[in-house]
Amino acid sequence: MASSNNPTELETRVRELEARLRDQEEDIRRLREERRELVAQLLQAEEQTRREVAEALHDDALQSLLAAHQELIEAAPGRVGVTRAHDVISVAIDRLREAVIALHPVTREQGGLEAALGAVAAQAERRSAFTCTVQVDPDAIGVHDELILSVARELLTNAAKHADADHVTVSVSRESDGAGGRGPGVLLEVRDDGKGTAEVRLEQAVRAGHVGLASVTQRLEAIGGSFELESAPGEGATARAWFPAP
Repeated sequence: MASSNNPTELETRVRELEARLRDQEEDIRRLREERRELVAQLLQAEEQTRREVAEALHDDALQSLLAAHQELIEAAPGRVGVTRAHDVISVAIDRLREAVIALHPVTREQGGLEAALGAVAAQAERRSAFTCTVQVDPDAIGVHDELILSVARELLTNAAKHADADHVTVSVSRESDGAGGRGPGVLLEVRDDGKGTAEVRLEQAVRAGHVGLASVTQRLEAIGGSFELESAPGEGATARAWFPAP
């Protein structure tokens, strides 16, 4: 019989495996943290870029249009061609202002997540023929606002390009216990009543040019979240993005 002070070969092997598992778990934890940090850096860079683009549009393009608009009014008021140009420029000014509001992070910083989602939804409506409804659970605010807004923007852009829908609903809700035992989190759901599509795997979506969906999936997985898309021909589509939360 082996002495208690002299572990058997099996016991030694078990301890070695346990130590190796602990090392692997630590490596996995470290990699997850690094991925989360990369997502955070990506969001910061994205916000900074959007801020710069919005400010450039506001300070240059928008001001130039406003000046041209005023000059047209003063140059030849009442002329048919001038009136038509005046109307076109007025529409362009409104759309540019809308784009600036949707792009600039100050919309989220000062107005909150719901206001920022509303601005992004309004811009998506301009690109397509659908109307968009936004619903935000107050308990879901302040958890992953930047990432939720980024993902919602991508999903609405995708719907505007491909859904051919009449109506789109965006909802953000807090979950105390997510489906499949995934724990507490925030669920972003973007649902449309468009033409739908047959089930498409992520790899197929990327090859078809839907790189944004791959980006959404990677960002969510990096923070321990998940993404799924349900769709069928003629039955619209529902995209669900889940964000883990305390």
